[in-house]
Parts: sequence; structure tokens; C-alpha cells
Amino acid sequence: MKIAKAHPKDLDELMVFEKKVFKRPEDQFKRWSLRHLMLSPTSLTLLVRDDDGRLIGEVIGLIRNFKVPSGRVYKIGVAGDIRHKGLGTTLLLEIENWFKKMGMAKTTAEVREGNKPSRRMFEKNGYSETGYLPFYYANGEAAIKYWKSF
Repeated sequence: MKIAKAHPKDLDELMVFEKKVFKRPEDQFKRWSLRHLMLSPTSLTLLVRDDDGRLIGEVIGLIRNFKVPSGRVYKIGVAGDIRHKGLGTTLLLEIENWFKKMGMAKTTAEVREGNKPSRRMFEKNGYSETGYLPFYYANGEAAIKYWKSF
């Protein structure tokens, strides 16, 4: 398994991956958005490939220098055939390391209320539920807000 920073040359493959992993169209990032996130100095997109070079995971994080500098876990995606094997946690820890390196004091994430596996992963990794965001997603589903201090 190899984790590396995404580059614009990865866009076509990442677009295919997004469609496979995120079944709801509103959860799939647009090409221009992914490119912007890859090139922004306040964002990091990491890709994970298996030993055969197949894209099996992604994580996108943003840094925000607000009153309390914080990182935002923007998206984690793991290929369906390897879910529930710890790759999501590995990606979460990788993006948290980047947040720490960038001087962030906290990290945050919003998770679909009905996404129990993701919610368990964040909670297992020290995130606390701090809020309920009704109608957060395009389809009207609520989100749960999570925070973690470093």
C-alpha cells in the first residue's frame, strides 16, 4: 500500500473512483473542485494505491486559520471491497499528521447522520460529537459535527 499526494494527472482516475465510492451524485466532487483542492496551499489530497497500483482510497483535508487554527477532514473514501479493514483510520491519521505539521490545534468533520461506520471511526479516533446540523446535505439529510483537539 502506498499513500501519496494527488496531482492533476490523477484527476481522471480520481473522478472514476469518486463515482464508484460515492453513490450519491451530490457526494461526488466535480473535476474543477478536485483540481482546485489538489493545487490549493490550504488543502491536501492524498491517494492510496494497493500493491498493483489500483486506487483504493482518498482523503481530502483543509486547514483554516480561524480564531483557533483547525483542520477540516473534508472527505474520506475507501473502495468498497476493502472497507472495514482500517484504511479509513489510516487516512484519517495521515491527514491529522498534516494538520499538526501545519500548526493546527484542532480538527473537525461533518458526517452524515446515517453513516454509522464513519461516525464510529471518528469516535474511535478521539472525535467528540459537538453538534447536529439539520438539512446539511443536498438531499436534506442531517450531519453530525465532530471535533478533536491535538
